[in-house]
Amino acid sequence: MSLSTATSKTYPAKQHLVRTAKNLGVSSGVIFVRGSDKILHPDSDTEYEFHQDSNFYYLSGVVEPGYAAAYDIATDTAILFVSHVSSDEAVWIGVPPSLDKQRAAYGFDQAHFTKDICSVIAALSPSKIFMLPHHQAQELETLPIDQEKLIEAVHEARVFKDDFELEVMRRANRISGSAHETLMREAQLGMNEAELRGRFVGLVLSQGCNYEAYVSIVARGRNAAILHYIKNNMALDSAENIVLVDAGGSLQCYVSDITRTWPLGAQFSPECRAIYAIVLEMQKTVIEACAPNKQWMDMHLLANRVAAQRLIELGILKGSLDDIMEKHVVGFFMPHGIGHLIGIDTHDVGGYPRGTERVNVPGLRYLRANREMLPRMVFTVEPGLYFVDVILADAKNDPAIAMHIDFDIVAKYRYVGGVRIEDSIVITETGYENLTTCVKEIADIEAIRAKASQNREI
Repeated sequence: MSLSTATSKTYPAKQHLVRTAKNLGVSSGVIFVRGSDKILHPDSDTEYEFHQDSNFYYLSGVVEPGYAAAYDIATDTAILFVSHVSSDEAVWIGVPPSLDKQRAAYGFDQAHFTKDICSVIAALSPSKIFMLPHHQAQELETLPIDQEKLIEAVHEARVFKDDFELEVMRRANRISGSAHETLMREAQLGMNEAELRGRFVGLVLSQGCNYEAYVSIVARGRNAAILHYIKNNMALDSAENIVLVDAGGSLQCYVSDITRTWPLGAQFSPECRAIYAIVLEMQKTVIEACAPNKQWMDMHLLANRVAAQRLIELGILKGSLDDIMEKHVVGFFMPHGIGHLIGIDTHDVGGYPRGTERVNVPGLRYLRANREMLPRMVFTVEPGLYFVDVILADAKNDPAIAMHIDFDIVAKYRYVGGVRIEDSIVITETGYENLTTCVKEIADIEAIRAKASQNREI
């Protein structure tokens, strides 16, 4: 049985418990959280791949199933609860470290077996036990329990990354970025989308990641017009096509989320190049604008303005820039938000603080965060432009929108499918740090693909 971190540093579980307790705004009480348990396929003894409860991992650093943790706020005492492994079970899963070794490895003050949860918690005489709403509380039901306040407190704590978390995320981005570049170098016509996904997963696992951060998207040509395309089963059969790869590895439960779009041939076709250049400008403009105390929604609107101006120049859009922006016409070409918070989860928690509502207009309705940017927040910046038949049909049927779109020119670009470019940035005291190092400039991508094409011909 392994311990949680792959580095020599102890995971900062207690600091995370303290930070969460501070967000609760109380001076006494006990935080109690449970980890996930193994889940079996129905009518089978085969286990689903285990993934730890994200909030529990944040507060404990434990990746194995069957654990629990508590924090006594008044005495500043962090308590780990460990499942007892019988000799019969140890035959199959191995003998775990001792209680004291696990206590030290995870940075807790005490460690007990899970069978003692009720007696240990009761001995603390808590004025209140703060639990997450989805966690079971049967053995503690005679004690005063609050299952409402903790979720917001831990979510807000997770929004701000400490040095340990940021270093893990840098490593996850380096590993995943390297894998993306390997795909660019090795992809050949005649391969299948599934081969690229398999190669990516193998690369990130071999370099230390624990699993895919999410099901990878490998979408060639028109498939890239499906935002969360995961069939990944089509042949890479045309040099004119581009392929959109949205994939990342999860390292120590912290994820990377990188998207790169590149030609299957030696270079971008004229139409693909034109759309790619606009998306790259959108991304670079937004990244350079990111800084503390700015609003995330303003970054989305900035990307839309860049897109609107350039799509007017291509002839895809027509009319005044201000009218196009006021009617959210770009939302019919970029139906998703500019990005999201990222951390333990790909679409991480805390994007909409209490009292913040979504804006129900094209593009903005799917914005996954709407809040002020502050130091130590980590966001993805992932503009895209897509030619999605169903929403373009909606646009065509709305005279107020259709008057701004030249559908004959749109038809010329339809085969592009979609382009997305995605990096992760951390907001700093003075601006930002880009955690993603994978190449994205047109000249760099085409140099890689030209060499790959030459290797195929040899």
